[in-house]
Amino acid sequence: MRELTRRTSWLGAALITIGAALVALPLLMPYYSNWRQAQLAQAAAPWHAGRHPQAARAVAVTAAPLPARAQPGTGQVAAYLRIPKIDVSATVLQGTSDALLASAPGHEPQSVMPGTPGTSVIVAHNLTFFRHIDALRPGDTVVAGTAQGVFTFKVTRSLVVPANSSLPNTTWPSLDLVACYPLNALYYTSDRYVVETALVSASPAPAGSVAGLRPGTPQFLATLPPKLASQPLWLSDTGYEVGSATFTGGPSLRLTASGASWSLVAQSIRMFAATVRALRVAAPSPLAGFGPDPAMQGLAGGGPWVVVPQAPLDVSIELGASGQPLAVTVETPLARVASPGGATKAPFAVTLLVRGGVLYLRSAGTA
Repeated sequence: MRELTRRTSWLGAALITIGAALVALPLLMPYYSNWRQAQLAQAAAPWHAGRHPQAARAVAVTAAPLPARAQPGTGQVAAYLRIPKIDVSATVLQGTSDALLASAPGHEPQSVMPGTPGTSVIVAHNLTFFRHIDALRPGDTVVAGTAQGVFTFKVTRSLVVPANSSLPNTTWPSLDLVACYPLNALYYTSDRYVVETALVSASPAPAGSVAGLRPGTPQFLATLPPKLASQPLWLSDTGYEVGSATFTGGPSLRLTASGASWSLVAQSIRMFAATVRALRVAAPSPLAGFGPDPAMQGLAGGGPWVVVPQAPLDVSIELGASGQPLAVTVETPLARVASPGGATKAPFAVTLLVRGGVLYLRSAGTA
């Protein structure tokens, strides 16, 4: 019991650490290496809701308990993760730092390895690999493979908990999937979405099945004028407040399961910032260099225009029939737009075309 209490305590600390990394969401590009999100407040009483004791008995029949084993080094491949229902197939890295979660789900080092008695914790950004974990239902399958074996888990339940809650530890092998909640949020969230699973079967791992895995790092590229391409225009530089991200059109599983939505959203907000910066310069064609002839809407008076968002930025991603991104709109429902002719308050939006992984500015202006 003493050991269980100790593990529950550090699993609680783990959830707090997870939250600090996840709130950065998909906007932590590799260029953000010097930016770290503030840590969430520490400690709170653990949540002790029941975790289906019958699952422990089922595991005892279908898979023998596994001994504790050494953890991989930080940044090394810890496992692969497959969640068929939401089309996730990903390499899991050891650790939950911003840089690691930018390209892959992360295994919380303070938790046990998948398949070991106790609760193993895997986390991911809520806009990428775990964007659709709310679709998982009891009985759905989650597979985690490590150097020691391939472990099949079944979902037992899902729940939303405060970010400063503790994760209860089990005495049987279990696996928790954790992401910030709401799952479409682009801001600091005070809650976490947790999917709890219990081990139902285990088999030996094929030789070298994990050692050779490497996470993919899908990237989208922004078309910017040379004078703006090197300027600090990422979210951490601008200080913009962000709201939510939505997908319209085709299914978003293909985009989010690869982690590519992280890069797409980050580059889209960067292009919003670059557009606002370009409009501040008096020029016959202030948006030249962003793409083929972008349109300007509702910007009268000849400029320059100073656009100051006064509400969070929302991102809407239009998808094709096969799930590929076609267009992105970054919009604030309220902005102050000033020019030599006066000032007004109105929604302001930047619309982008996506072609072959490259973003082009299609239009910018007020509604």
